[in-house]
Amino acid sequence: MINLSYKFVQNSSSLELSGMPDVSNGDPNETIGILSSWTLKIIGCPQLEGEKEHLDSLMQVILQYSRSYISGIRKTYISTTNNVTISPFGISHKLLLKSSIKGVMPLEIILDDSELSDLTRCLDLLRFDPRFNIKWNIISDRPFTRKYIIKSVSNTKNNSNFFYGLIVFLFTSTLLLFIPKNNNFELRETTNNSLTSPELIE
Repeated sequence: MINLSYKFVQNSSSLELSGMPDVSNGDPNETIGILSSWTLKIIGCPQLEGEKEHLDSLMQVILQYSRSYISGIRKTYISTTNNVTISPFGISHKLLLKSSIKGVMPLEIILDDSELSDLTRCLDLLRFDPRFNIKWNIISDRPFTRKYIIKSVSNTKNNSNFFYGLIVFLFTSTLLLFIPKNNNFELRETTNNSLTSPELIE
């Protein structure tokens, strides 16, 4: 039985897939029609691996999120199986992965723009690689309408303005707590007819 392995490498991401031709489907010897395993390495993060369904979920959210982000839309995407989520995280992006194994805590990965770009590039190369005869369970790309982009970008800006406004308010309120209160002064009337003046109590 032929065992094949192909790798997609970008600066911060490396995606490797192994499998074999699907003889019943007439796949050539160099084509993977049956996926046996995959591993994803992102610099600074634990190695990821799983079944084809897990890779489908990852591709779903990453490709949709990146496409929206390029259009200026920052919103959260959740896979249909609810095990992969990606959302805006300040100027970065938070990828949340839930394991199908009980007792395993969800894994959070923070990606900057370049890391998100590298990961998206790896998945895009895989999706259009003719060496794979695999049907991926992902949503087909459809152009965003002008109305949808304008509405989504407007909502994103409103949410961002509220978020940053709240941060400024909390920061200012915190600073006020550190302003010293001067309780050491009191007004005393002098013996002559001069104006009252503050004096330091000793």
